[in-house]
Amino acid sequence: MSHLTKSILFLLVSFFSISSMAAERYYDLRIKNITANFTGVDVKHALGISQTFPAPKEAAIPAPTLRFRLGDDAVITVHNDTDEPATLHWHGLLVPYKQDGPQFSNTKIIEPNSKHIFRFPIRHTGTYWYHSHTQLQEQRGLYGAIVIEEDQPIEEVDHDYVFVMSDWVNEHPMDVLYNLKKDGHYYGLKKSDMKKAVVRNYVESLSEEDQIKNAHLLKKDFLGTVLGAYQNGNLSKYIDGEVSRMGPMDFSDVGYDAYLINGKIKSMLKNVRHGEKVRFRIINASASTYFYFNIGNKRNFKVITKDGMPVQPVKVNELLVGIAETYDVIFEVPHMMKKFEAKITAQDRTGSSSLMFGMGDMEMAPVKIPLSTYEMDHGDMDHGGGHGDDDDNDDGDHGDHGDMNHDGMNHENMPMGDGHDMPMPPMGKTKQLKYEMLKSVKKSNFDDGLIRAQVIDLELSGDMERYTWHINGKPFSEDKYITIRENEVITFRYINKTMMHHPMHLHGHFFRVLNGQGDYSPLMHTVDVAPMKTVTIEFHANEPGIWFLHCHNLYHMKMGMARLVKYEGFEQDQELRADQAKWGPVMTKDTDAFWNAEASLYSNTAKLDVGVNAGRYEVEMELEVDEYDIDNFEAEVMFKRYLDRFFAVGTGVVVDDQKVYAALTAAYNLPGNIEMEGYIRHDGKAVVKLKKSIPLATIAGRPLVLDLTPEFSYKDQFDWNFESEVSYNYSERVNFGINYRKDKEGNDSVGFGIKIRF
Repeated sequence: MSHLTKSILFLLVSFFSISSMAAERYYDLRIKNITANFTGVDVKHALGISQTFPAPKEAAIPAPTLRFRLGDDAVITVHNDTDEPATLHWHGLLVPYKQDGPQFSNTKIIEPNSKHIFRFPIRHTGTYWYHSHTQLQEQRGLYGAIVIEEDQPIEEVDHDYVFVMSDWVNEHPMDVLYNLKKDGHYYGLKKSDMKKAVVRNYVESLSEEDQIKNAHLLKKDFLGTVLGAYQNGNLSKYIDGEVSRMGPMDFSDVGYDAYLINGKIKSMLKNVRHGEKVRFRIINASASTYFYFNIGNKRNFKVITKDGMPVQPVKVNELLVGIAETYDVIFEVPHMMKKFEAKITAQDRTGSSSLMFGMGDMEMAPVKIPLSTYEMDHGDMDHGGGHGDDDDNDDGDHGDHGDMNHDGMNHENMPMGDGHDMPMPPMGKTKQLKYEMLKSVKKSNFDDGLIRAQVIDLELSGDMERYTWHINGKPFSEDKYITIRENEVITFRYINKTMMHHPMHLHGHFFRVLNGQGDYSPLMHTVDVAPMKTVTIEFHANEPGIWFLHCHNLYHMKMGMARLVKYEGFEQDQELRADQAKWGPVMTKDTDAFWNAEASLYSNTAKLDVGVNAGRYEVEMELEVDEYDIDNFEAEVMFKRYLDRFFAVGTGVVVDDQKVYAALTAAYNLPGNIEMEGYIRHDGKAVVKLKKSIPLATIAGRPLVLDLTPEFSYKDQFDWNFESEVSYNYSERVNFGINYRKDKEGNDSVGFGIKIRF
């Protein structure tokens, strides 16, 4: 009997032995409408999951933790008790193709007031999670943890604690998406206010002497104004950003109302004593937030898994956890009578959440002071970019105030009142985990005999102004599939051309991240691709099917940054096609139309701008009455298609001098972020308009903006007029300003008024 035959017989015997011992682990879950209140506001559009078996649990956020052991057969009945469609995805688990969860590509919709039974074997151990893959339900609360326990723990601990991080917004997520489609920077004012609150709370917590020393922090500019950039020494970066049309690094799109650990802003883990070991199973279940994770005054902890897969232990004192990533860390509580703060801070530093544990006086984690616009956190840039090392390194903040100790402060997230903050030693340097530090416990390299397919480049790009997100220049609606062959080694190169992080998740597979560890490259299911960086992954195509590949920023995915990885020859079955035909039309897509409107009422002019943003397509209507004289009525209605981020062409009609003209138009965003639009009317008149917005300064936390709009035209003779506005952004929807207009003949006017956005 050959060695190969013996090996096959051994594997068959082992498989049937394991199968005969496999236990069916049942869960009965119900998706329900609930009312959530994390900030003092009742939110009635929230969703939760209750558990009726094995032990009854009320519907809550997060959903119940599901626990399994290697070799179990999971049988999960999901009831949808709402009046809307839903799905659940088992994030990171290797499951049969039709059990994965995403609607249409893998699993049928769980229709309102119906149920679906998921069945799959548990093939590996680790920390994972589950969440909705329908609409924006994940943001509304449909997520929970999955723990698959090892027969022999990686390391014996005294406490094993699930640590689910998430973000929360009181608005309905569809309203959030509408706001982003109207203006990708819509939440800038809200985020600026939140950052100022973080700084103010910190400074006010200091002694009078230290308040004076740190008063300059209160002057930080979080809105990207010219004066603020100058005062913070970043004027050259501001200019470079305008010239390159890239702008500053953008850590988040949404202004959140709360950040949560296991559904709470602050909580206490009881019965943890000094000298004991705590295993934190860290899950980033947020919709669009990266989190820093710290313990106490930059205490070291040991990372033992990434995305459920064991790694060779590495000691650090900070994690930057990307959306949908998981880490297991072990912290040995020092032999001292202290409570310690396990703290998460949003990457944009607009807020935090805390879990306290231990006994005695409190040791708080440092405050991460928000960065002023154009300050850059090198730690963030290098998270997945390939430039980290094992040496201690500060967190990349420019200046001495990136992380601040809470010495003596009355911390707003401190839930206990039975101790006093201990004086802490001077702040040490941050040793943040980099991907380059991660090394698989076992060899992860592939058999040399496998065919290696051609490298597939996936360029990640987007446009914040129209809020569209692309892979290789196209949204999901235009280019759905990446076709691969079974049993080949597939290599993807993620090339990030944006100033945002993108957590890229591949369903149905673990992949190797080529991080310089050779045969021991770590296995992951989600990888952070940092701004302007490239990350290379490879995987064995051994799970035939159609699998979702997408950015796990929920709003980026929904607006186009996604693909389906399709095995050659594999076809979607008729049942799923019928389901898509039924439910597809009611699902939000990157081609959906989102409208916006702005009314300007000045004493010298009135204007109404209405726009419709539908992916590559845009309709703009501008109605204007100069000096409130109907004889001075002008109108333009333009239909445009964007060929790329900067260039659009189209057609439309123009009303001028009480006549209607057909027109061909083109628009281009010039270096310097100058918008140029021109059109040629059917009577031969050519018109070119330029527009440049300059945020001048911040007054009382709100920007003062200068808009310059020169217009040039030619038909028989050259003509021009000039318009400018200085406006004060009182809120996201209301501006007060001054309008100035001048034409070639020397006529000019000044008007005062208001601008309202809808």
